[in-house]
Amino acid sequence: MPYQLVHHFDPNFDHMRLTPHEEAEGRVDHYNLGYVQNVVMGQVLAELVPLDKDLPAGANPAFVRQAESLPIGPNTTVNPAQPMQLVASANGYVFYHQNRITVKTLLNVRRDVDFHTGNIVFVGDVRVHGSVRSGFEVHGKNILVQKTVEGARIIAQGSITSQNGVKGGKTALLEAGSDIRLPFVENAEIRCRGNVLIDASCMHTDVWVSGKFVVRGRLQGGAVYSNSVVYVQEQLGGGIGTPTAITMGYDPFMLRRLKSVDDKISHLEASAEQLEMLCSKSAVHKQEYCTKLNTAQTKLAAFRRERVSLWETMQASPHMGSCRILVPGRIRPGVEVSIGGAYCTINDFMENVCISSRGNEIVFDTPAMKSK
Repeated sequence: MPYQLVHHFDPNFDHMRLTPHEEAEGRVDHYNLGYVQNVVMGQVLAELVPLDKDLPAGANPAFVRQAESLPIGPNTTVNPAQPMQLVASANGYVFYHQNRITVKTLLNVRRDVDFHTGNIVFVGDVRVHGSVRSGFEVHGKNILVQKTVEGARIIAQGSITSQNGVKGGKTALLEAGSDIRLPFVENAEIRCRGNVLIDASCMHTDVWVSGKFVVRGRLQGGAVYSNSVVYVQEQLGGGIGTPTAITMGYDPFMLRRLKSVDDKISHLEASAEQLEMLCSKSAVHKQEYCTKLNTAQTKLAAFRRERVSLWETMQASPHMGSCRILVPGRIRPGVEVSIGGAYCTINDFMENVCISSRGNEIVFDTPAMKSK
């Protein structure tokens, strides 16, 4: 009996021939081109369906098989519950290779991520052999970029590595569930649940890091939020005209959420003040303004409650005792340091120091690293 091989992915998909999609509003999306066909473990890829009659209209005769045989390739297997189905045995992308359905767990993007590829969203590891251009995104498990990250967004469940550094143009975001390693970074934002290692300089970049933050060159400009160890080998700060701040002692991601809530409270307070004035002065649209005012006040009260809750949670689990800023090299004036409730601005040049807190005060010890 003949069988039709019915696919649950596009067997003719070609990532070299991508075209933008027109959205419902008539706009054309040049950023999301669908570069890869993602599948997850256990997902049905294809199945054999008996052909009692002629091949359905539009079906490809090349996918008619004369026996109950599935084109099993790497990382695919027969569904034990449905022997006529082929399923993925790993997360990855699906394609035909040598007439067999194959799932590959590593995605190689052998060019820049740009308007030719669109954004990359993949369920496994990603290796970008070129650069990631401004305005584009790469999502994956562990992500390696062999050239430069520009003003792009790199979001990884695991680690991020860029072999040629980050020139962020004030819009780049690197967010990782584990570690990040870069030769240098400038004008970007880093959010990392693991450790961050910068081989050279970190310039004008905001860093939120749960683990250790190590800069082997200069840390100059921007803000660092950490509850572990910050190590700057050569130079911390760029002088009075280059604001550089390090905040430690609390969960950095709770601090980030607190900052977001504070921004929303400030925005809503300004909006509520304006609506209150309009309610009192406007006769024509008074009801409309008063309704908007009530909505703003309700949201404002909710964010204020959230702020109190966040602050109480952070104070209940401080990490001041393990916080250290280690600088074997030089510190330039203008660096602001906060560890828990302790705060200071460094106004003089310093060298080879360890900064910590004792008795709710910032203290400076030398040398930065004690010899064993």
